Amino acid sequence: MKVQLFQQTSPLKQECEDALICNEALKLYGVCDGATPLIEFQDENGHNGAYLASHLFRQHFESISNMYSLQTEVAIANQLLQEKMQLYHIDMAKKDQLWCTCIAAIHITDKTIEYAQLGDCMIVAKFVDGSVKVLTEDTVKGISKRAKQQREEDRKKGLSVPNEAIFTDKKEQLRYNRYMANTLNGYSVANGMNEAISLIQQGELLRQEIANLFICSDGLFHLEWPLEISAQFVWEHGIKKYLKIIEKLEAKQLIHPDDKTAIIIHL
Repeated sequence: MKVQLFQQTSPLKQECEDALICNEALKLYGVCDGATPLIEFQDENGHNGAYLASHLFRQHFESISNMYSLQTEVAIANQLLQEKMQLYHIDMAKKDQLWCTCIAAIHITDKTIEYAQLGDCMIVAKFVDGSVKVLTEDTVKGISKRAKQQREEDRKKGLSVPNEAIFTDKKEQLRYNRYMANTLNGYSVANGMNEAISLIQQGELLRQEIANLFICSDGLFHLEWPLEISAQFVWEHGIKKYLKIIEKLEAKQLIHPDDKTAIIIHL
């Protein structure tokens, strides 16, 4: 088994809000992507909520020496995140202030490959028969559209919702989106909310059926390629050649580069 880890911090950020999980003893690997905060909180070391959330998950998964299931470990880390926020007097009722991270993780044993996911970190598998499958769903995709629909429905119900013109401000739009976290019509994310646990996507594969795995944060998504194509390119040509394609696309379309994190596994 060959495992390659890759990470590149966005030039627009002071520190990487993604985190890589690599617990070699357990063959436990994952990618976390902290959501850039909407408030100016920093801890005594100058870290923001995105960094603290993603790295808390990394520290938890790298510290364990045995495990029952990935879902259980995600739930434990989520609880630890809630406790750490409370320690810093973060108001858990204000969802736009919560520290958040997406996560995609896998646990490889002699016989199985277990996976678990929240948010938009993604896992792709190539089977020994040559077929490629995206194992997880990006629950963040389309959130702004769903949020707008939610506001329209709430207004029809007579609920108090600000005028839509307010949401032309990107920050106000993002703030509202955070209130969609871990709701039925929203998106899943680890942010200390107990509701996140029921939204964990999970599954198990037979190890003998899998040839390659690709785990990545959304900073490595290609705007025009399906994730299956991106993963196939990385397996065949390497992450650095793929990165050049992404960076050219970002420059051409004036896209702000995000942190980029990936794990490439050849079984």
